[in-house]
Amino acid sequence: MKERLKKILVILSESKGPVKGKDLAEMLGVSRQIIVQDISVLKTKGHKIFSTRDGYILEKKKDFVRKMIAVKHSEDEIYDELLKVVKAGGKVIDVIVEHPLYGEINGRLDIATLDDVAKFMALMKSSNATPLLKLSGGVHIHTIEAPNKEVMEKILEALKDYLLEVKK
Repeated sequence: MKERLKKILVILSESKGPVKGKDLAEMLGVSRQIIVQDISVLKTKGHKIFSTRDGYILEKKKDFVRKMIAVKHSEDEIYDELLKVVKAGGKVIDVIVEHPLYGEINGRLDIATLDDVAKFMALMKSSNATPLLKLSGGVHIHTIEAPNKEVMEKILEALKDYLLEVKK
């Protein structure tokens, strides 16, 4: 099992994008359920592995600037918001809303390219799922990532009409 856990970390660290559990299972000759268990073990050992709709992602250590921003806008402005971040050179890591019953609800987005924006918008439309911002009157938080401070400033400037607060 220790060898398999090491191999999972190597595969995820060398991947340029998410890796599906099914693909990991095939590569390592085990069932998908074993991979789910292995990922849980790795998480408990402190590895930052995120489960997304497209597969598993290992948070890689690198130099970047990350900020949490509070924004407010309508459902019709989701595309514009995501587009502004990506065009400025940033990445939208997640979306967080406060729910009166469940507390904090966090959805992983990982939107970094124009293609990611298009896929997200298509999925939102085809799934008929309610965007999280609808649960909070349009108010939500994003974790935004940029390669440097200058790009982060460009992102914040592009989002100025939506910004409520920026956490350092």
